Amino acid sequence: MERVTSLLHLRSVLASASFRLTIACAGAFVLVVLIVFAVGGIATVLVLDRELKSQVEDEFADLKDVFATSGEAGLVRAIENRQRSVYTEGLSYRLSTFGNRLLAGKAFLPDFAETWTEFVPPGNDEDEVHASRAVRLSDDLWLAVAIDRESLKDSIDHLLTGAAWTLAIAPLLALLCGWMMSMMVLRRIDAVTRTTVRIREEGLQARVPLSGSGDEFDRLASNINAMLDSIEALTRNIEQVSAGVAHNLRSPLSRLRNTLERLRQETHEPKLLAVADGASEEVASILKTFDALLRIGQIDSGTRRAGFQPVDLSALVTDLVDTYEPVTSAAGKRLTAAIPPDIRIHGDAELLVQMIANLVENAVEHTPEHTNIAIGLAGQSQVSLTVADDGPGIPAEERRHVLERFYRLDRSLRSNGSGLGLSIVQAIAKLHGAQVILSDNRPGLHVEVRF
Repeated sequence: MERVTSLLHLRSVLASASFRLTIACAGAFVLVVLIVFAVGGIATVLVLDRELKSQVEDEFADLKDVFATSGEAGLVRAIENRQRSVYTEGLSYRLSTFGNRLLAGKAFLPDFAETWTEFVPPGNDEDEVHASRAVRLSDDLWLAVAIDRESLKDSIDHLLTGAAWTLAIAPLLALLCGWMMSMMVLRRIDAVTRTTVRIREEGLQARVPLSGSGDEFDRLASNINAMLDSIEALTRNIEQVSAGVAHNLRSPLSRLRNTLERLRQETHEPKLLAVADGASEEVASILKTFDALLRIGQIDSGTRRAGFQPVDLSALVTDLVDTYEPVTSAAGKRLTAAIPPDIRIHGDAELLVQMIANLVENAVEHTPEHTNIAIGLAGQSQVSLTVADDGPGIPAEERRHVLERFYRLDRSLRSNGSGLGLSIVQAIAKLHGAQVILSDNRPGLHVEVRF
């Protein structure tokens, strides 16, 4: 499982926009480095080549001065001294007549070539190239000077080696930087994602954490939190208005119901009695809806959480099963239970009774005769309460809506339900930090409250 999680995380990093942007920047960086190496290498080669040729030209100037002052004999001595000197290492000389008679220096140097000529001395490797040029000192005297270009070759080799290492290391560094940047960005984005999941599952109380750096992510998180504050305040206002309307209308409706009751007691007219009975039932249904709204508002306020205590859920569910067995039998249905002992949670016993009762009543009301209803309880560290039936069930596309207030399936519109029974279940479960999960019982509906 850990390996699968790691692979999924790796895929999310590689697919992230920050990682792709880093790879693009790394590619641009490598391209720029190559251009710099190419331009710098060419410039370096040109500079070194010019310096080598300048060194040869300096030798020509010095030897011409020697020839002018000391003649041919002095020039021969000067060349012989230079051949032995460490200061002229890499330089070779040839002094010869026009008839190609060697007077001093190396015999293998090209003669009579006033332009630059490259050659490989006898016995040297093919890559040990020398460059030479000759000048005419008199009608019958030629001087050639050659220089070893090994330093130029070494410089080119160093440049190529540096470029190769850069190409080898730069992509790895780019991948590492991309990975680190993606991890940093994904951590911040994951915090926002986790918050949105908590908001979807638990409500608007969750907020995006701030790192305290004041960067773009913190500013985004602050804006999201401010937006959530506004939405929460608006939602609270709507709930308060709904509760206020329900509370304010409850009193006149109660008085209306009492008036209808007195009318039923004081009249003996059959038609008037029928009208009064019908009106009284409608008022009772409206009052029941208002009571449910007020109840949901009270639960959503969270004030009941302060009174949470340890609750023996096993005993509570067992008592409810004993209470509802006669009700289900009278409706032509069968209620069974599998309740292990000593399963306890921290909560409000009264609200838990109402939640389970609503689930059982929902199963009894919306299933046909001979339906089997099963209540189950399981777990210790994670408690799971289930109410399942083999009735018609709820279509998959409707399950996410039936927990909403006033939402009723088409087949239930003929009933007296207000569409608030499962909303109360959802509110009580949310107060206890539980999740309501609706699924297919194959056939029927399977409701799980997972604490």
